[in-house]
Amino acid sequence: MAVDVGDAVRAEVARVRAAIQSQLESVGNPPRVLWVAAASLHVTLRFLGEVPETQVPRLRDALADPFDLAPFEVEWRGLGAFPLPSRPKALWLGVVSGAAQLGRLEAEVSSRLDGTSTAETQPFRPHLTLGRIKIPGAGVDWTKVLQSVDVRGVISLVDHVTLYQSRLSAKGPQYTGLVRAPLLR
Repeated sequence: MAVDVGDAVRAEVARVRAAIQSQLESVGNPPRVLWVAAASLHVTLRFLGEVPETQVPRLRDALADPFDLAPFEVEWRGLGAFPLPSRPKALWLGVVSGAAQLGRLEAEVSSRLDGTSTAETQPFRPHLTLGRIKIPGAGVDWTKVLQSVDVRGVISLVDHVTLYQSRLSAKGPQYTGLVRAPLLR
């Protein structure tokens, strides 16, 4: 389950990605980063993992009705990394405003999915994944790189939730929307 981010965010992510990549290329042994494709950028509200085909109709039914929440805006700014900025496995764009509303939406999604899928084990931390470090390389001061790239505040409108099916490929995951439920109020 996810929310989309819009074209303005995609454009800013492309600029940020290029700035990071430029710095990484100046390192003698650069890391290999698998960047999330612009068309695939989304905020995961609830990761479901591997779901048997027999469960998909139940998930669709649970998520088909509109959410009784008002549409809202999310402002994106700042870079970070999981698990630590000094030893990243994933790079992300942070939320300046709209995190509380994303949290309420995630809680509603989780409530609807209760009993239909495996529970998410990690607490919800709103972010937009930009890329995953596949090979760490050597000589990168990640904290310095992340602090040196200025992220221009961009805004995305959250007015619906989408249940995505993902299929892994050599080029990264491919996403297909299965159900789209609007936010209403």
